[in-house]
Amino acid sequence: MKALIITNNPRVYDEFSPVVETEYHRELPQDEILRLARDRIHLGARLLIHPMMGRIRPHETPYKSIFLEVPEDDEATVIAGTDFTSVQIIEDSIAETRKFLENTYMKKYDEDLLEDLQYIDLLLIKSGIEEYSR
Repeated sequence: MKALIITNNPRVYDEFSPVVETEYHRELPQDEILRLARDRIHLGARLLIHPMMGRIRPHETPYKSIFLEVPEDDEATVIAGTDFTSVQIIEDSIAETRKFLENTYMKKYDEDLLEDLQYIDLLLIKSGIEEYSR
């Protein structure tokens, strides 16, 4: 197994891509980042930190970073090894994100606020990775 970050945050990509395999999807909204993680989980990956950590609601930021442990052979389907706790958490996170995004006005962000939101997402994923590494 190896670590993988899936993100739409350029700061997370810049910080972690030299040391952790990182999939960067700049243009994808956060619900699509969650779906990509869900697809990996169904292929044998496991969530290493909760995708909704930090109590930042989906309508409050456009950024999402997910930290997974994935099989070394990305092409191998490991159905027998599916982590059902990860499946439940990611499905609940997708549902929660959809609920907020469908029922809440999406803010328009200026560049300064986007930089702040990128930094917050970076701090959250960094904190989760540090906790996992202990």
